Amino acid sequence: MKQKLIRAAVAAAAAVGIAAGSAIATAPAQAAPVGAVDLDLTGGVYCSFGKPGDPWVNSWYMVRWMEVKAYGADFPNVTLQEFNGAQKFTPKLKKNETLRIETKWFGCFPSSISGYTISSNIDPLQNNIGYWANVQRRDN
Repeated sequence: MKQKLIRAAVAAAAAVGIAAGSAIATAPAQAAPVGAVDLDLTGGVYCSFGKPGDPWVNSWYMVRWMEVKAYGADFPNVTLQEFNGAQKFTPKLKKNETLRIETKWFGCFPSSISGYTISSNIDPLQNNIGYWANVQRRDN
C-alpha cells in the first residue's frame, strides 16, 4: 500500500511539473525596460485568418517576427540575428529607426522565434536577446 502511495505521489508531481513546463505563453513584448540609450529587441508569433476577398494563400497564416529599435542615439554596425535563421545587418541604425526579420507561412501551428541583436557601441544587454512562441495552454 505504501509503495502505491509513493508511486501515485511521484506520478502526480510529474504531471504537475509537465503541465507547468508546457504552459508557455509569451505575447509580443520587449525583453526588458528600455534605457535612455538602448537597442531594444521585440518580437512575436501570431496566427491570422484572411478576410473574404483575400487570396487563398492568406486564408490562414502564421507570422514570426523580431525587431530591434534604436533609442537615444545612432548605433553603428547593428546585427539582428535569428538563432539558426535569418540575419539582417545595417552599418548605421539611426535613432528611432528599426531593423526587422519577418517570416510568413501558410497554416498555423506551434512555433517560436528567438534571437539577439548587437552593435559596435555598448548598451544595456538585458533586452538584446529574446524568445517568443505561440504555444499556450488553455483549460476547458
